[in-house]
Amino acid sequence: MSGDAPLFDTIVAPATPPGQSALALVRMDGPEALSILRRLTGKTDFDPRVASHVRLEEQGIPLDDAVAIYYQRPRSFTGNDLVEVILHGNPALVGRLIRAVTTLGGRIAEPGEFSERAVLNGKLDLLQAESIADLIASRTALQSRLSLANLDGRLSAAAVRTRETLLQAISRLEAALDFSDEGYEFIERGELAGLITGAIEEVRQITSTYERGRATTRGLTAVILGQPNAGKSTLLNFLCGSERAIVTPIPGTTRDLIRETIEIGGLPVTFIDTAGLRESADVVEAIGISRARKAADQADLVLYLVDATKGLDGPDRSTLNEYPSSILVFTKVDLRRQPEGGLGIALGERPEVELLMSRLDSEVRSRFVPPEGSPTIVNERQNALFVDCGQSLEAAQRAIESGAGEEIIVVDLKRAAHSLALLVGAITEEDLLREIFSKFCIGK
Repeated sequence: MSGDAPLFDTIVAPATPPGQSALALVRMDGPEALSILRRLTGKTDFDPRVASHVRLEEQGIPLDDAVAIYYQRPRSFTGNDLVEVILHGNPALVGRLIRAVTTLGGRIAEPGEFSERAVLNGKLDLLQAESIADLIASRTALQSRLSLANLDGRLSAAAVRTRETLLQAISRLEAALDFSDEGYEFIERGELAGLITGAIEEVRQITSTYERGRATTRGLTAVILGQPNAGKSTLLNFLCGSERAIVTPIPGTTRDLIRETIEIGGLPVTFIDTAGLRESADVVEAIGISRARKAADQADLVLYLVDATKGLDGPDRSTLNEYPSSILVFTKVDLRRQPEGGLGIALGERPEVELLMSRLDSEVRSRFVPPEGSPTIVNERQNALFVDCGQSLEAAQRAIESGAGEEIIVVDLKRAAHSLALLVGAITEEDLLREIFSKFCIGK
């Protein structure tokens, strides 16, 4: 960032979750942040980026002993004057401090407003800001690594690199238009076509990461299907290590969907136990069976369990045809040798169930986990803008092939560059910023 950051009003918010804890952190940001800190502490000499022990007071009444750190603009997370106060983690103390700040001229921050200011001041781009929210929400180490890769700017760098290439082509085409009467050619058609083809390939490679990136950030669902008493509830209980579902020899015990989440292949996978699939005159059971099929239609993975003592029958084959990518699992193989095909397990036998877990781990990593360290799209906004960029580039490619003039090609290239600019925040739109940062937690 060059020069001083633009001025904003002063905001305050807790940056740690509500509730009792050993410590809590409260942030102030804006032109009056340091002045308010001085008035709350009676201390005037705060060296930037140095922790200071302070005594907080609210209108002369002691509030807490705390530690305060002052970050001078523009060398702060937001690019503004920023103060962080670390105090004891009593919600009442945090509330009193925030009220004191608002009394002295601050206001309570909106969700994501600190990160929004960082974007507006050029400290982060939009992709990096979104990665902060993803990092906070991540539930596994793999999710954290993906968020950190995007926070480091790998996806941003790819977008910026492609946009700069397009801007160079646009400038040369516009120069040719400006000197069209003189007959100057600032970029040959063959060179331009090659440049656009390369950009299309780069964008396609990135858009191809969307399904894996989305799966990595939101997690997966795995539905356990099968006929009654195939061992679905027993398997769920074994996977989650508790008696989560009722298990009896009576068919039709499970009526509703039962969910439990565990980590597999580095991702959170929510297993869903379902009602046994069969024809039923029981209204409640029939509703459960309908929900089971609907859940399977929407699932990322389907485990289809078959009782090995009964073997595959017509209904089993019919359901497997509906869900051809299902993982076929024969249960109770300790009672009868498993039929050909599928994976055999004896429910309750850890080594055999671990074989299933290993298969699931391999399935998740091969189908849903993005390559380590690669630029990866993780949400619909990012995907939509990359897709728009690719479509504009393909339109420019068609224009070249049809012999269209430079003025037509320039329009398509500008649309492509505009999509990439919106992606990283080189062009900001108020509605776009509001939509993105409203999903952040307060204090970030």
